[in-house]
Amino acid sequence: MRIEVINLGPEEVSSYNLMIYAVGYEERSRYLAQEYADRCDVRVGYYFSDGRIFSFEENDQYRKKIAAHVLPQGSSLVKLLQTMEPGRCFVGAKVLLDVSSLNRGAMASLLGELLEDDFFAEIQLTLAYSIAKFREPVDEEVQFLDFAPLDGFEGWTSNPELPAVLVLGLGYETDHAVGAVEFLDPSSTFCFFPSGNDAHFDTKVEEANKPLLEIINKDRVIFYPVMSPYQTYWQMYSLIHTIKHVARVILVPMGPKIFCSLCLVFQKAFGEEISVWRASGHTLENARDAVAQGMVVGYSVVRKKSL
Repeated sequence: MRIEVINLGPEEVSSYNLMIYAVGYEERSRYLAQEYADRCDVRVGYYFSDGRIFSFEENDQYRKKIAAHVLPQGSSLVKLLQTMEPGRCFVGAKVLLDVSSLNRGAMASLLGELLEDDFFAEIQLTLAYSIAKFREPVDEEVQFLDFAPLDGFEGWTSNPELPAVLVLGLGYETDHAVGAVEFLDPSSTFCFFPSGNDAHFDTKVEEANKPLLEIINKDRVIFYPVMSPYQTYWQMYSLIHTIKHVARVILVPMGPKIFCSLCLVFQKAFGEEISVWRASGHTLENARDAVAQGMVVGYSVVRKKSL
């Protein structure tokens, strides 16, 4: 199979055969479901094993209202659909995946099946992200709790002698970007800096990553528009296409979830020479609710038969 990324957002598709979204503790986790549920034949709510706080109860009630199937954390999407939707074919289906409230592990698990399993051959997958209203980031230092390759996206290299190049997605996490550099000790580092539609957001990302931005070459800081993931994909493509023959590429997507989704899609589209790592210090102790701003961004991926 080949994977092609196209500039097609959720609002440009009239209906979907399948929608998958997180039933999480953020209020915004049901925002897209409220907007698109009546345009989807089959609905699936992804449930985490913990995090029954904040807006979870309201989100759980809405999941029941729209009769979405429950997909527990760690379970197979394919097996769920084979059981709950026997006989239904999802080859060539139109699928909507809301990544707004998915963590990176859940996103990797779902995309691994959607982009590789024959059950979803030739699908058109639309990835959507609901922008959250700006809130001041938590004013505390959070240590790395989870820094490792994402399952199914570890990649491998036939040229281990090549130097490692780190491509970082910057976020709010104070000093996490510097920590990733220190841990991986790459020969070169490039930073993707998210530029949103709120100047406060840009300022806080810059403040959180000041130690790294002070030492990295300015020409290796790439500003990407959160509101245009398709443009971001091609910015990433341009960079990695240039360096992939002379280096081993490691992607560490912090910051907005839509950027993480792009990194995961990119790894499947570009090949196993690319590795995607997660870097998180998130716990329920520092969890916060998030409210949808009302703006949704997205892009689509088409699985095609190999030539």
